Amino acid sequence: MAIKDQAMSFAKKFKLTSHHAIERFGILFGIFAITGALVIGGSGAAAMKAGSDALAHTALYTPTFTTSKTDLSGDVDGVYTNKTGDKALVMMHFGDRAQISYNASDYEAFLLGSDKQLNSETVSTQGIRGSFHVFGSTGYVGVLLDASEPFDRQILNLTIRSNAELTFDERAHSEGEGEDAPKDASFDLYDQWAVLFNPGAEGTEEIPALESESFDPARAYYDVVLKKQESEARSELENQLLAMRTDLAQIEAYTADLQTTKVDGLFLQPPTPPATIAEDEIVGESASEAEDGESTLKLKTDYVVPGGFDLNWRSGNVYDGYLDVLVPSGQSYVDYLAEKNEEESEEDYGSVSGMKWTLSDGSDLQNDYSSSDVTMRPLTNIMNNLSQAYQNYDKHKQEYQSSLMLELLRLDVQLRDVQSNGSVRNDEDTLTVLY
Repeated sequence: MAIKDQAMSFAKKFKLTSHHAIERFGILFGIFAITGALVIGGSGAAAMKAGSDALAHTALYTPTFTTSKTDLSGDVDGVYTNKTGDKALVMMHFGDRAQISYNASDYEAFLLGSDKQLNSETVSTQGIRGSFHVFGSTGYVGVLLDASEPFDRQILNLTIRSNAELTFDERAHSEGEGEDAPKDASFDLYDQWAVLFNPGAEGTEEIPALESESFDPARAYYDVVLKKQESEARSELENQLLAMRTDLAQIEAYTADLQTTKVDGLFLQPPTPPATIAEDEIVGESASEAEDGESTLKLKTDYVVPGGFDLNWRSGNVYDGYLDVLVPSGQSYVDYLAEKNEEESEEDYGSVSGMKWTLSDGSDLQNDYSSSDVTMRPLTNIMNNLSQAYQNYDKHKQEYQSSLMLELLRLDVQLRDVQSNGSVRNDEDTLTVLY
């Protein structure tokens, strides 16, 4: 059974779902009175009871959450820290279609500690200040904790309250229906969810965004979300370059075969490829060929396919921005991408499917001979092989310059959403800590 499944099974069995999290808060500065069991998710309870070793290495105990009133589900991406261990970011995201508020001022949070026996206790790390971040319209939210000292190895219960309900769920509002109905007053009254984590554990991940004096939400979103997606997109581009190089090698080999493949003295003349690919080359070395293990493969071409991009993606990254390099001065990136989407070739450069296959006597292999003519089978085979190699290269080039390049630019657009539309709440009422 997967860890996440074990966690959810444990949580339900012992009534430790997010609906019960607030029950262990006790009285938090008179804000709310709660009794019951702490929320637990992941293999949390087992890890918490396993002793100091588990406490030292387990950073996250609740990999998923569900809001108490609107019944919206989400995932906890992880717990991220800086090198000195006095900053911690809990990053979460809702499903793609979740209707949540994108205004950070609509949220507040509460923090208390827990011992390994699931009993509530005060927070041992001193001087914790908190801020709540909404990362544009991406569905990602985060709580940043900034302490005056490195975080202790202590399990913390972070309950987040949304004061803006944008979704109505009849099941969540029906009292006494089902095991997952809210069981305490605060979860009945407010839309809340809880996360158990240990920012002092060795299992946290350090990210560059938390090393700066001032917190840059866009950098955090890049470190946590986009960097992995960017790496995957770059791997796809790299693989496509390798495929295109193979296509060109096949074209070269099959073209050489034209001179040696004959039928009764007749042979095929090398066809004239369309100008869109005629001078193309894949230059550089792959990672396996380079001494330093760094690939330098690059498409060298005079033609960019309609809707495609001529982008040196190796020299930049999403955080620094690719669109700034591509978009002409004075034009918005929205207009630029819209134009690219509608772009069509204005000139007739020919096509791979329209290539002529002329024999040495001037006749046309496709038009002057039947495809079932067995005497011309050797020439027909070499024509088909070479034609397929050209078609493969043409297809791979179009994918490389259009759809695969666009994947990188979409990540750039996501980051701009965070930069333009992100919001933060950092007043003194954002986070209430039980000391």
